[in-house]
Amino acid sequence: MSPLFSVTDSTSLLAAISRALPGLDGVIAAAAADAITADAANPAPVRQLVAHWQQAHPEAGPHYWGSRSWTLLVWQPVYLAVLAVQLAGCLPRLSGMAQRQHGGFVAGFALPDAGLQRGSEAALIASAGAQLQALSQPLLALVNQQVKLHPKMAGRLLADCLLAALLHAQRCDARLDNARLLALAPQWLAALAQPDASALMTVALDDGRHKLALERKVCCQHFRRCDGELCSSCPKLKPAARLALLKQELSHDAVTA
Repeated sequence: MSPLFSVTDSTSLLAAISRALPGLDGVIAAAAADAITADAANPAPVRQLVAHWQQAHPEAGPHYWGSRSWTLLVWQPVYLAVLAVQLAGCLPRLSGMAQRQHGGFVAGFALPDAGLQRGSEAALIASAGAQLQALSQPLLALVNQQVKLHPKMAGRLLADCLLAALLHAQRCDARLDNARLLALAPQWLAALAQPDASALMTVALDDGRHKLALERKVCCQHFRRCDGELCSSCPKLKPAARLALLKQELSHDAVTA
């Protein structure tokens, strides 16, 4: 299958990715001094991110502060890797990624001008998984300097993010049908060294269609906030309640799309 986007260099790739997911905005540039990087010698930006959520929701506690900060730190590299491979058939170098934060959120990034890796889909997935592991491990160590986040929980949240990115790729390219995504998911999870950390489930809608949804194996802890609640895909929900919420959510998405 030919890529949805035809890109010639890193700049055109980042432009295509931004079109596929507005808000995932990257540039080819050197890291700013206050950017979030996986550099143990510069822990201040991650410390500021964790402190924001500690101050914004003191009632939520360390489980929430850690998981919230962690998911914010990894969403951009994960979505960039998945969308680049699945929509553009290439992969930028993720090492050296410098992320911007503002108001407690992480959005926008800079990458070094290191060209694009091309090759078979399987080779790109394997490389992306290895690069995401190499990037996420020092970021987790930086989070753990501020608040303890268990590696198993971090791995499952990372896996959830990856499969959510695959679901977004499907929304961008209808050629990625359910069967294709169900085949890709275990390949990506294996490359990430998280083979059993998350999964996709098939939800049968009342109109006869079948949609895919996350089958999470860990709670994101959002319910601990004073304004929080359990997500529709939360494993804390009983299976019947989770299925009912997912059917409602996916049916609404289909109507408003």
